[in-house]
Amino acid sequence: MSQPSRASLRFGSRYGLQRAVCQFTLRLLLGLSLTLLLAWPTLLALPIQAAERIYFSFGLLERSISVASLEAYAETGQVGSDLARFLNFLTPEQQVELRTALTVSHQLSPVAVSQSFYEPMGEQVLSYIGNLIQTGKRQNGLFALRSALILAAGQPGGFTLLDVLHQFPTRGIRFDLKVALEALRQGERFFNQTNAVIDGIEQLAQQSQPSTPLDISDLPDLRQPGTVAFSKQSFTLTDASRNHSFPVDLYLPQFSSPQFSSERVPVVVLSHGLGSSRADFADVAEHFASYGFAVAMPQHVNSDFELQQAVLAGRASELFRVSEFVDRPKDVSFLLDALEQRNQTEWQNRLDLQQVAAIGHSFGGYTALALGGATVDFDNLRQNCSRSTFTASFNPSLLLQCRALEANPADREQLAAGLGDPRVKLVIAFNPVNAYIFGAKGLGKIQVPIVMGGSGYDPAAPLVPEQATAFVWLTSPEKYLLLARGGAHIPQLTALINRFLSPGIDADQLAEEIELFRSNARALMLAFLEVYLANSDTFERYLQPFNVETLGDPPFTFSLIHELREADLAQMLRAGSR
Repeated sequence: MSQPSRASLRFGSRYGLQRAVCQFTLRLLLGLSLTLLLAWPTLLALPIQAAERIYFSFGLLERSISVASLEAYAETGQVGSDLARFLNFLTPEQQVELRTALTVSHQLSPVAVSQSFYEPMGEQVLSYIGNLIQTGKRQNGLFALRSALILAAGQPGGFTLLDVLHQFPTRGIRFDLKVALEALRQGERFFNQTNAVIDGIEQLAQQSQPSTPLDISDLPDLRQPGTVAFSKQSFTLTDASRNHSFPVDLYLPQFSSPQFSSERVPVVVLSHGLGSSRADFADVAEHFASYGFAVAMPQHVNSDFELQQAVLAGRASELFRVSEFVDRPKDVSFLLDALEQRNQTEWQNRLDLQQVAAIGHSFGGYTALALGGATVDFDNLRQNCSRSTFTASFNPSLLLQCRALEANPADREQLAAGLGDPRVKLVIAFNPVNAYIFGAKGLGKIQVPIVMGGSGYDPAAPLVPEQATAFVWLTSPEKYLLLARGGAHIPQLTALINRFLSPGIDADQLAEEIELFRSNARALMLAFLEVYLANSDTFERYLQPFNVETLGDPPFTFSLIHELREADLAQMLRAGSR
C-alpha cells in the first residue's frame, strides 16, 4: 500500500508536477514518434550534407552556435565563445545533462526509424516537430529530420544527437523559439486545466455522497476471484462478405458447476486497443467468467500487436488499416451472430445474447461506443483535423481519429449512419479515443447505460477532451464518469510516469500498487455487469461514490460521478487557465 510520505512527495508541488508532466509528455511524443511505424526506406536517395550551425530564432532576433563548438564541448568540455552565452543560462547540473544528451548512444534499427516516419501518423508527428526544428531557410524540418534520423540510425554501434546533427541535410538548423515557448505555454495550460478538472470531478463525487454511507460489508469482495468454474476455447471466425478472418477467445462458465445458479448467462465482449492483443485482457476475462459471465474477446487483426511488430520489421506499412473504423464494430457483431448459432446447437440457448456488454479500451473504447450507437460526425472531425500543430489540441489520439477521413465512400456512409448493435445493453469505455470522431452529435445517439472511464495521467487519449468533455455530451439516462487519478493509458505507461515523478520509488512496490489498481478496476467493471446485465440491484451499493473512493490509495484512487454539466466543466477549465 502507498505510504503518506510518497503521496506527499508526488503531489506536494502541483505546479512543479504540471511542468514535469508537460515536459515529460513533450519528450514522450518525440520518443514515441521514433517507434511509431512504417513505409519503405529510401536511404540511397537522401542528400549527404552536414549541418554547420544551429540558429535560435525569436521573431527578428537570432543567435547561433556552431555544431563544431557543441562537438568540442561534448567531447572535451571546451567552451567556445558562441556557446558560452548559452551556457550562462544553464545551471551546472543542466550543463552536465546537455553534454550527456549530446553523446548518449541510441540503438535503433534504421528500418524501424524509416518505417516510423513514413507511416502516416508518424509522418504527421514529425511534421508537428518540424514546425519547431526547421531548415536553415525556415522551412518545416520534416524531410530533413527524417533523413538525418534514418542515416544516423544506420551507423554501426548506435548513434548520438551529434550524429543526427552531422546528417542533417542543410547547412543550418533553425529552432523557432516562438513555437517552442508557445508549446510550453499551451502545455502548461493544458495540464493546469486537466488538474482543475480532476479536482472538480473529485469534489463532485464527494458532494454526491450520502450523509450516512451505505453499508457494503455484506457484499462479496469483487476484487477476489469468483467461485464459478469456467473453461476457455479459442477459434477463428471468417466473415466471407468482408473476406476477413480473426481469432477469438471465449470463456464460458460451466453450466453444471454447483456454484452456478443462473439460468441464462449474460455475455461480455472485450475489445482491445491499437497495438494491443486480446491476451492483454485475459485476467479481466477470467475474473468475469469466475462470476458466471460468458466473455468473448476478438482479435482485431488489422490494428493489433502483431501488425505493430510487422511494421517495425518492415513487413507492413501502416499501424492499422483505415477500414478498422468499420471492421472493429463489425467483428463484434459477426462474433455475436456466430455465438447465436452455436447457442442453439451446443449450449441449449443458455447464453443470453440479448444482454450483451461491450467493453473496450482506447481504440477498443471507440469500438464499444460505436456498438452502443454512436455515429461518426465527419463535419466535426474535419473541422478539428484542419489544425496545423499538435499544441492546438495536445491530444495525440487526434492523429488516429483523423485517419477516418481517409475511409472509402461506402465505409463513410456506414460510419455516419452508425454501426450500433441492438444486443448491446451496456457500454464500458476506458480511455476511449472518441471525442473528435463522434462529437456531441454522435455521442448523443447512445441511449444504453454507459460508463466512461478516464485517467489523470493519460498522454495518449487525455481526460480532457476524450473522456470529460465527451461525458458532457452523453444523453443516456444512465451514465457514469469513472476517474482514475493516478493512472495512465496502459499499465506500462502508468509505471513509467510514476517512476519519472518519483525517481526514488521502489519498483516492486510500484508494481504491487499498479496490480492493486488494476484489481480495483476489474471489481468496478464487474459491479456494473452485475447491476446492468445480471440485474442484481444489490450491487448498486457497491457503485456509490463513497465506496468507489475507498478503492485504492494515493495516487491510485477512483472517483465516480453520474452528472457533469457543461457549465461545471467550463468553470473547471477556466479555473485551470488562471
